[in-house]
Amino acid sequence: MIPGPSAKDLIILAADKSMKLTLEALLPRHTDLGIQAISPDIFAHPNFDSGVVTKGHDFLRPQCRRYRHAIAICDHKGSGKEAHAPEQIEIAIEQRLQANGWENRAAAIVIRPELEAWIWGDWRLLASFLRWDGGGTSLKNFLVRQKLLSPDKAKPSRPKEALEKAMRHLQIPFTSAIHQSMAEQAEFAQCVDRAFLKLQKTLRAWFPSR
Repeated sequence: MIPGPSAKDLIILAADKSMKLTLEALLPRHTDLGIQAISPDIFAHPNFDSGVVTKGHDFLRPQCRRYRHAIAICDHKGSGKEAHAPEQIEIAIEQRLQANGWENRAAAIVIRPELEAWIWGDWRLLASFLRWDGGGTSLKNFLVRQKLLSPDKAKPSRPKEALEKAMRHLQIPFTSAIHQSMAEQAEFAQCVDRAFLKLQKTLRAWFPSR
């Protein structure tokens, strides 16, 4: 279905508040992303990750003439489809979106294992944000001792659990604000996360820098 003449740039269906806040902080950084300035509308699905996977097309169907493009984004963990690769889940979501009015104007992004994997991409900023004081122990060494980080890995295998553990250690309440703050400040020029790179590539194709 062709978008209307007054269609907005982009609608994003996210899995939860944390993801919504992250994207709201990230997308205004259009120069860093290599895209033109856009004004996306971002919504969180009431049924979280599994809702995006199984009902995202229903949520976005009524919007296909109001927006030029759409993105459905969720975590692999909690999707209900953990037995499938993220790429397979994305293809299934995109096929349903195409069959529900979006044709080739929509994309799906599944983050493995979960959004917090993006937060661990900038250890220095995260340690600074947390004001990490581990009694002489670095944040990385703390997580290794807690068996939440393998010494030969760049990120924790259970990133949300690792973040919660570090914040509990510092007696800091876990809130969605950390996602927003990290997205506003993190350096992601060297980010190699597959889902993030797909998001960036998709946005560059739709909204190339002028």
